Amino acid sequence: MMRDGQGAIELKSLTTKADLLRYMQANLCHPMENQMKLPTLILLFAAVPSLASAQSTDTDFQSLLKERKYQEVETLANTRIAKNANDETAIWYLVSVSSSDKSKREAAMVKAEACTAALPKSAKCHHAVGRLYGAAAMSSGPLDMMKYASRIKDEFLLAVELDPSNFDARRDLNQYYLQAPGIAGGSVRKAINNADEMGKLNPVAGKLLRADVHSYEKEFDQAQALLNGIKPIGDEQVASLTQAWITVGFGLIGDKQVAKAQALFERLVAAEPNNAALHFGLGRAHLEANSLDQAIASMERALKMDSKLNAHYRLGIAYQQKGDKPKAVAALQQFLSYTSAGKAADDAKKRLAEMKPAG
Repeated sequence: MMRDGQGAIELKSLTTKADLLRYMQANLCHPMENQMKLPTLILLFAAVPSLASAQSTDTDFQSLLKERKYQEVETLANTRIAKNANDETAIWYLVSVSSSDKSKREAAMVKAEACTAALPKSAKCHHAVGRLYGAAAMSSGPLDMMKYASRIKDEFLLAVELDPSNFDARRDLNQYYLQAPGIAGGSVRKAINNADEMGKLNPVAGKLLRADVHSYEKEFDQAQALLNGIKPIGDEQVASLTQAWITVGFGLIGDKQVAKAQALFERLVAAEPNNAALHFGLGRAHLEANSLDQAIASMERALKMDSKLNAHYRLGIAYQQKGDKPKAVAALQQFLSYTSAGKAADDAKKRLAEMKPAG
């Protein structure tokens, strides 16, 4: 999702790509943040679409994204699709800003699958379908997730085959390889090979994919060494590099290396003080360290920057642990307003039941 194709990948707006990456960071849960493990199928949250289009330009989308008007992006995409059902660029943008909502996802799926039927060689449409099935898998139970596995993998593989330099599809395919069980085609070796193939076309993109593999394997020193060696050029590369660092940070939290995670997020926040996802990451590190006031402050600050940030679950836990039941209940209820299934949703419901007044 980081769609930062450098070098061989032609881009039209680096700033726009960075803006959309930040949106996806804020609105989709990170695999490590969710603490979901194999055989759960999860796809990385930071997908940003490739900006080149075979059918139309992205000028209108770019101007809206620059102003962070994501609802308007969805409206524009639907308007364009109504005029041209095979507008692959509009379909890709539509999926990017609406796949986390079940009803919108189902509507987008109809359009995306129609596009693959009409344009069987459209990497964008196949990738969009794969991402929609991935989002459906994320919102389902473990058994239901498996039924989506082969379709997700096949669509990502086809997208890569049709457009080998597409970092979007390459990264989602890598996350599939890393998160899926072996019986469903998951394989660290396949992820490494995919990263190496990307590196032949785009060395920076290849390093970013390889760093993700290191993070997954808990080889955090190797991941950081790779990322430290990247000198980003343009907003799009900066955003992609930031996303890779976020992956390392949440990996450190998951591995109980909280002090290192806190230090990393503090450095990232200092470099990008207006990035809501980074403030949330810092809040998570504080929460893990049981520094509740700091955790709440960081997560509230993140939500002030982006009210749609997917941070209410952890914020609710922080307030509950602090003993502020009213705010804990409000945060957890807000979380359940946009997340109804999954491990975190089940835990939120349990916590709400525990805090329900007796009688």
